[in-house]
Amino acid sequence: MALRHPARSALAAGALLLLAASPAAATVYVSGTTAPLSSYAPGTFDLGTHLPGYIGPTVGSSSEGTNLDGNRVYMFDINDPGGPNGTAGTASFNLLVWQFAAPKDSVRLYTHQDHYFGGPITDPFTAAEVLEYSVWGCNSSLAGGCTVQANWTYLSDPTGSVIGPDGPVYTFAGTAAATVYRGGSAEFGLVNAYTQDYTFASSYDFYAIRGSTQAMLQFTADPELDAMVAFNAVDMNPVPEPSTYALMLLGLLGVYGAGRRGRWPGP
Repeated sequence: MALRHPARSALAAGALLLLAASPAAATVYVSGTTAPLSSYAPGTFDLGTHLPGYIGPTVGSSSEGTNLDGNRVYMFDINDPGGPNGTAGTASFNLLVWQFAAPKDSVRLYTHQDHYFGGPITDPFTAAEVLEYSVWGCNSSLAGGCTVQANWTYLSDPTGSVIGPDGPVYTFAGTAAATVYRGGSAEFGLVNAYTQDYTFASSYDFYAIRGSTQAMLQFTADPELDAMVAFNAVDMNPVPEPSTYALMLLGLLGVYGAGRRGRWPGP
């Protein structure tokens, strides 16, 4: 059997690296804040519209929860030892709901903290309070228009945490948070402490939250939120400029050329 040319193998391997999808990463914990929304290109984020009382009673008007303004919208959820997707949760299905102009695969939850005022988190109660949301998605094209439980997909749920030197590190059912900003937002700082980004395998034009498993186990399922924004993950990770691709391909061609000059025996 003929030996494979090493330079050709290197070129092929490099091309595969260019095409390979990045593996799913663990949650990134950022000690600081998000970048301000105004620093992104217009249209990157859809602030969406909070729909008060859409599925279960909520406290606050539509403007509370729609605008990133340091105010909050919230609900009193159940405290189900089975978590938000458990049997009691199924019987009492409540959601805080947001509608977006078009389906997006990612959301950012701008928290509104009422039990955390900065500093190290050293107890399970506070750890549960700052990340107290399960996340749900729905598409309005479904029969029922996201008004019934059967339309909703249970996407992510923090089920517990361990206390690390920089703060809690969480475990999730479903999709883990992509990024947690312990410092909150650039706009409102610790008011929004533990702002969270999530990216999902599918896109939705309705997203919602309710209490998380860990909040329900702590008997504190009253999730409050300042705002929710939707975006597409690709817009947060721009494709490399054409010049970057050109440099990478030139490097691979250089490897191929060097192999040609020092040809090994064989075809």
